[in-house]
Amino acid sequence: MINFHPPEKSQKGSKKRRSWALKRSLIAFRRKLNVKNLRFLVPRTVAQQVGLSFAVIVMPLVLALIVASVYVDNAMKESQKAILLSTEGVRHSLTLANTLRDMERSARVYQVMGDERLLATYERLRAELIYTIKQLYKLDIETGQISPISYLLNKEQSIHSALSGLPAGSPETSAAIENFTDLRKITDTLIQTSSMTVETKVNAMKQAGATARAALLVEAAAAIVVALFLALMVIPRIFNYARALDRSIHQLGVGNLKQKISLKGPRDIRELGARLEWLREQLNLLESQKQHFLQHVSHELKTPLSSIREGACLLSDDVAGVLNKEQREIIEILQRNCGHLQRQIEGLLEFSANMQPFQPKHQQRARLDEQIFAITTEHTLQIRAKALRVTTELEPLVIFEDTTQINTVLDNLISNAVKFTTPGGGISIKAYKDRNNAVVEVENEGPGIAVHEHDRIFDAFYKISVPHRPSEEGSGLGLSIAKLYAKSHGGDIEVAESQIGALFRLTLPMEAAAP
Repeated sequence: MINFHPPEKSQKGSKKRRSWALKRSLIAFRRKLNVKNLRFLVPRTVAQQVGLSFAVIVMPLVLALIVASVYVDNAMKESQKAILLSTEGVRHSLTLANTLRDMERSARVYQVMGDERLLATYERLRAELIYTIKQLYKLDIETGQISPISYLLNKEQSIHSALSGLPAGSPETSAAIENFTDLRKITDTLIQTSSMTVETKVNAMKQAGATARAALLVEAAAAIVVALFLALMVIPRIFNYARALDRSIHQLGVGNLKQKISLKGPRDIRELGARLEWLREQLNLLESQKQHFLQHVSHELKTPLSSIREGACLLSDDVAGVLNKEQREIIEILQRNCGHLQRQIEGLLEFSANMQPFQPKHQQRARLDEQIFAITTEHTLQIRAKALRVTTELEPLVIFEDTTQINTVLDNLISNAVKFTTPGGGISIKAYKDRNNAVVEVENEGPGIAVHEHDRIFDAFYKISVPHRPSEEGSGLGLSIAKLYAKSHGGDIEVAESQIGALFRLTLPMEAAAP
């Protein structure tokens, strides 16, 4: 005998070649599957990101439904098949018992009468018995039923041999016929076994249904957990994009034009950030142009205005000769209007300089009630000239403030009250603490302010519609500047309801941060 063994070197060489081929295939696959080729899988816009997230969240649920549907369908098919086989087994077992009963009857009558036709009937019934047993075998019966059926066939074969080979009425045929008693017991056992099989299958089907229900609940719970996990991963990202966008818009809204805007995220968010940055640059450019324009206009207006005022003063001092009464009145009108125009220009420049949000520069602890008293005292001459009654209720209030700015706010409120109060009327000034705020209320007995003008009165250059305006008309910038100063301190100014005239309420925080 010749034993052939392949050379070991040849086996090692083939293994090395297969290993190198596998490595080359992996390297080629990595080159094809690089980052550039996978860019199409990365969502580039918020819409794509939301769509992909929705698909990823829904996918586990859909997968769970598909698995559950397939599982239930298979379980139903298996249950139907099991019940069908079990019921067929019971039916064939019953047929087997009936056929054996008829065969026993034919055999016993043949034993008594010896009629060959009865033997032919027995042969026919025997053929039906064999056919029924074959049908039972086709049903894939249980292993425990095969042995009784084999025993039944052997017994029946011995009975058939005795009936066909021995004369009717012989003791041997009588003894053989008595074996039908054992066959009946076997068929009864088969019927009981088939019935128990049906019951077992039904119980198994119930158990399978319970298992399927539990599996579906587990899959549904797992799918929900996965969906929630993915939602918690995706939704905060979208909220972060929205918050970053909101912060950038708020930055432009409050006038913070120095900080550059740069948004991170999908392509459309980055593009929106680039547009906001372009808008910031444009606003910066416009602000620079506005400041340059105002400086240029103020310079161009102040120079000739100073010459006019100087000339009016020279004429008023009789430098060019003595003036008569009419000429002096004309000079006084010129001087008064030059002063009014000067205040208009200064107010415009001050408003322009303070349009941008800012923090108070020189904060210090100050008594608000003392400031109110001092500013009210400065208007004593105007108050006497109009015979006004001024009542004050001032609680001691200490706040951190920029004294210059708050003085401007208080002076504006009190001077407006003096200006618009009818002669002989009254002015009420109150200062009190409300929770953590200091509140100042200035109320005058005048024409009041219409409800629809409560908000507009703080707009720049806006003037209320008063039937009889004061002789000294303002520029419409005082309340705008006052509101800016109040807001810069964390407070506000509003117009409140009044039954006698106009009521302004100034609110300032008591616990402002020290510088």
